[in-house]
This record gives sequence, structure tokens and C-alpha cells, in this order.
Amino acid sequence: MSNELERVSGIGPIAAINLNKAGVKTIEEIAEAKPEDLAWIKGIGIVSAKKIIENANNLLKLEKNIQFVLNSIKENFVKNCPKCGGAMKSKYIILGPERRLKVMQCTVCKFYLPD
Repeated sequence: MSNELERVSGIGPIAAINLNKAGVKTIEEIAEAKPEDLAWIKGIGIVSAKKIIENANNLLKLEKNIQFVLNSIKENFVKNCPKCGGAMKSKYIILGPERRLKVMQCTVCKFYLPD
């Protein structure tokens, strides 16, 4: 868990351990904290606490935006074939008597992607 907290700029290994000891386990908890809540933890002053909270919020915002972009790419990937640009449709491929795999298959070039 301390490695998770170290992803926030301004939190090193020692600060992460001290935050964990104080009951702060996630980046979300840091982002929602008030500077006064973190400033009493060993090695973190009020100025550092403000900066750490700001950095945690920036990290969460960045990750949210990255996830939005990835979802958008995935959505477009499913609509159009990455190979030829043709329309994709849902289909099952039979792998065995009791195994089927749901895929998206291009109506033009027959390229497919696992769904």
C-alpha cells in the first residue's frame, strides 16, 4: 500500500509508511484530506500537506482523463476495424464443443478482436 501512496509527488517511502501508520491508505483519502489532517503526521508540515493534497488531486484527475481517453479509443475500436476501417459486428467463434468466444468481426476483411 505504501507504494500506492508514493505515486503522489512529494511522498517518499518514509512519508508513505508514516501515512499508513496514521491510517491513510489511499490516494483518494489524501485528496479528500484537509492540510491540518496531514500536517500532524511525522515528516509532513502544513506547507507539504497542502502540496501533497494538490498533487494527489492532480494525479486522480490525470488518471480519470487517461481512463476517459482509453474508453473512447476502445469504443471506436469496437465500431470500426483497425485494419481496414470496415464496420465491426458481434459474433461467436466456436473453439470446441462447449467453448465459444465472443468477438467483434469486420464485415469487410473478417479481422476480429476479442470482445
